[in-house]
Amino acid sequence: MKYKNSEIKIDQLVTYLSASKINLSPAFQRGHVWNVRFRRKLIQNMLEEKPIPAIFLYKEASGTTYLYNILDGKQRLESIILFIGSQRDDLKINNWKKYFFRPVDHSAGQFWVSINGGKKTFKDLDDTLVRNFSEYVIPVIEITLDENVSLDEIISLFVDINQQGVAVKRFDIVKAMCKNDSILKASFRQIALEQKRGDDVYYKMINNNFTQVLKKLSIIEKVPESNSKVDKMWEKFLEIVVFCISKQHQKPVEILKGFIGGKLKGEYKLTKQTLDILRRIFSLLKLTYSDNKIANSKLAKDYTHFYTMATALAATDLLTKFNNSELGGKLISMSAIVDAGKDQTKKVTKGIREYLELASKHTTDTARRARRNELFYEMICSL
Repeated sequence: MKYKNSEIKIDQLVTYLSASKINLSPAFQRGHVWNVRFRRKLIQNMLEEKPIPAIFLYKEASGTTYLYNILDGKQRLESIILFIGSQRDDLKINNWKKYFFRPVDHSAGQFWVSINGGKKTFKDLDDTLVRNFSEYVIPVIEITLDENVSLDEIISLFVDINQQGVAVKRFDIVKAMCKNDSILKASFRQIALEQKRGDDVYYKMINNNFTQVLKKLSIIEKVPESNSKVDKMWEKFLEIVVFCISKQHQKPVEILKGFIGGKLKGEYKLTKQTLDILRRIFSLLKLTYSDNKIANSKLAKDYTHFYTMATALAATDLLTKFNNSELGGKLISMSAIVDAGKDQTKKVTKGIREYLELASKHTTDTARRARRNELFYEMICSL
């Protein structure tokens, strides 16, 4: 992830909010937690030109619905929206109520602040004070996602930056994400269960074919902390789930961007048919992994090769073309060839050279992923 220190004036913020360019409800956000006392204190500090903490914004690519998604500072922005509303012509947020869905939120608007010993709403402020308020500068940290960003990193970032005010636990973030998106929830349910220990709530990895196979991946195996291990497992499983549903390769970072910005909400559904295919794939792999030759191979350990294997099984007729014993044997033979870096059987010499070259760099490029699938299928059929 990359970070850029920036700033935004209130009048510019009002313009963005009026044009619906800031998403206040991305997948990571929890429900409203501030009461009017906190909101009033924030606004009074701003009117007195005191500094407030920076807000964290994830910047979208140009041409998308939103310019920014809020990662931290939602309560501050909501307080500003509620205070300003549409009471004045010189500074107002058009259709401000669209940011709030409950009647209680609407009735909380136009709250007063203490000015020179009196109680005043935004409408009651004198013009000079409003002009000064419109020039108030809010510090901003813009976050962009690079190609290698992971779900675990994003969750960790959100936990870290939300320790001021009402602290957030890792479980809260995962739960909020699942609540806001059915595919995230359905995928997570295959990996972990909600557990309670006294007043604390956490999640525990399920022991099934999905987790037994995914645990073999080096990228998951090397993660020491159990919750982070579940996050990483969830992320990789989600990528395969999205492929099984869409039958299209996507860069991992684009999937994460889609869920953060809500662009994929409702687009993917984990149907019984898709789940049955996934179960069949992972059941086959778990059975085949009983042979250490493949269990300790690059096909099982290296995510680039594993992703190719899993998606090739999902996208082609391999599961119906061969029985489990035949297909398992072919996968074991393929694992030996990939590990050796050459074809000692002389059956797939040309294909393995191109496959290994495609697997060596730009491994998440969608065209290279599709070509690896084609080669993998051809080689498995030839072995």
